Amino acid sequence: MRKSTEKEIQEVTALVLDTRARIEELLQNGKKVHIIWDFDGVLMDSRSDDVFTLTGFNLEAYFAHEERLLFQSPDRGLWLLPIAHNAGSIPRFPPERFTQDIVTARSSTLAIRVHMFCLAWSLPIRWILFLGHQPKQGSYRIILESLKDDLDYYIFCIDDSAKHIEAFKNVSTEMGLDSRTFGIVSPIVRTYTKEELKEYFDRVMSAVGNTPLRVRDPSDDVNGFLVLPEGLKQFKAEMNTVVSQQHSSGHYFELRNAFIKAFGEVGTGRFKTDDDLNRAMYEFILGLHCS
Repeated sequence: MRKSTEKEIQEVTALVLDTRARIEELLQNGKKVHIIWDFDGVLMDSRSDDVFTLTGFNLEAYFAHEERLLFQSPDRGLWLLPIAHNAGSIPRFPPERFTQDIVTARSSTLAIRVHMFCLAWSLPIRWILFLGHQPKQGSYRIILESLKDDLDYYIFCIDDSAKHIEAFKNVSTEMGLDSRTFGIVSPIVRTYTKEELKEYFDRVMSAVGNTPLRVRDPSDDVNGFLVLPEGLKQFKAEMNTVVSQQHSSGHYFELRNAFIKAFGEVGTGRFKTDDDLNRAMYEFILGLHCS
């Protein structure tokens, strides 16, 4: 495990831009494009995969690390902005002819970080398939089956594992889709050394307290990571608080709208101020519970 050289990063960037050019050419010729993305090491960086390796493939330590970062969207990989991030007021590719899926080995609570990433970047994703330890071949088959009858579709699969790309190519051949499918192995890119990764892991895992904390990135002191020292337990508590607040807000505005409908807008109707309205709503609720 080592930090990528500038030349290696440039080579992967060139691969990304070449792939984007192929996609743009297909779209310009009236075709449709669908991409099947791997997540770790492709859409996001390889940090989590490297932590798994660093811990000696210790699932308990790996889960503990990921659960402490459930509120932290993973850092982006090199493929995100040039291609996958087809969002905003003026998308790079026509959304009706450019679609995307994610097929990832993540599952269980690890899947939360995928959702956080997609929400943070507003990614237009059709399907996210969480596989755990199941082979990707079956998911590739399901996706290709959904697209094969539309002869305008060309499908790219981008993964950091040559084994998975080989599986995609095998399924494509079995289904007679060789001429419309492209498998691309994305080389690993690391912006940190092994020593910096160890220091990062220690900082994340040594954070203590009952509130979210920000820890600095040893490989980039300007940036940091939002850590939940109590992990999944803390994430659940924070989310339950948010859900409870939303329910309370929903009940409040339901009653407020009913009062305004019955008594007129604040200032022009029966209630001259918000305080007057809130006081009347409180007395109404108190009456319901005391009657």
